[in-house]
Amino acid sequence: MADGVNGREKLQWQHVAMIEIAPDRDPLVRWALRAPGARVWRRTDAVVVACADLSHWDRLVINGEPEAVAGLLRQVLGETGETFRPFGTEELVTEIVARIPELEVSATFAWMETTQPVQRGGMDADRPGGVNRGGHSDVDSDESHGLGLGRRADVGLGDGGVLTGGDLRPGGPGPAADGGVTPDRRRETASGGGVTPGRRRETAPGEFSGPFWLGIETWPEVTEMIQEAYPESYAWPGHPGVHRWAGIRGADGELLTVAAEAWSTPEIGFMSGVTTRPSARGRGLGTAICAFVADELLAGRERVALLVDYWNTAALATYSGLGFTTRRVAAARRR
Repeated sequence: MADGVNGREKLQWQHVAMIEIAPDRDPLVRWALRAPGARVWRRTDAVVVACADLSHWDRLVINGEPEAVAGLLRQVLGETGETFRPFGTEELVTEIVARIPELEVSATFAWMETTQPVQRGGMDADRPGGVNRGGHSDVDSDESHGLGLGRRADVGLGDGGVLTGGDLRPGGPGPAADGGVTPDRRRETASGGGVTPGRRRETAPGEFSGPFWLGIETWPEVTEMIQEAYPESYAWPGHPGVHRWAGIRGADGELLTVAAEAWSTPEIGFMSGVTTRPSARGRGLGTAICAFVADELLAGRERVALLVDYWNTAALATYSGLGFTTRRVAAARRR
């Protein structure tokens, strides 16, 4: 049975699922249940939540006992479009793929989260004596799940989704940017929280202004910067689910780094679109903007989260240094 989740009914279903199926140790279903237009299928010991365009992809977020989830998912796959892909903990997705031969694992990556304010020293973290809890000074790109990676020709969205019918991102490249790969076969990544290692140089006082939240009038500027520095980003100004952007400017007023609040819920703040201009990397700006956004999104919420690819070791080290913990997740797709 599928249940639409909207308004008060949505809130009621969220609480039921949280208590019976998705305990605090697995917040993925609770995140999905708050997505606009979420649809829920449930049986004893299994739940599937279908969400269109959740962190860029059409997702079937799963939770429960593997055999029960596999049985329910067979039904859901027949009732949802080809673009919808299972998403859950790596262990569960692996179990499901073993039970449903028509599925294959398309990507494994990290859901990183924190329930505590980020201890940070701003840009001072890169100066002698400054606080820098991360092993790298900069989160320089934008997601492998929307956060910040470097440029990669094969970046899709690391956790199971598809671009459909043309460009979904204002100013962003369309499906042809994949070099002719059809949208449903794109290589998935976690385009959300990337860090590019680089030489650190000392930051002079007054060299930067920020971080601070940017006004809507700056969105064309943000779009231009992402096009230059990380065109594979999941988050773009004006895209559905992308709520606001924070930034840091140079002394001359040029926008140097940005990060977005996107696909957040009342319980879980979600960060994406972390991007730093190539000319400004290695100065701790990415770390500073991520720390700012994380603390801002945590206010009044239980946690802040993002998605990161495992190959992006610089990003993993930076977020770990900021106090984020890792949950192994995966996505599957139809063969």
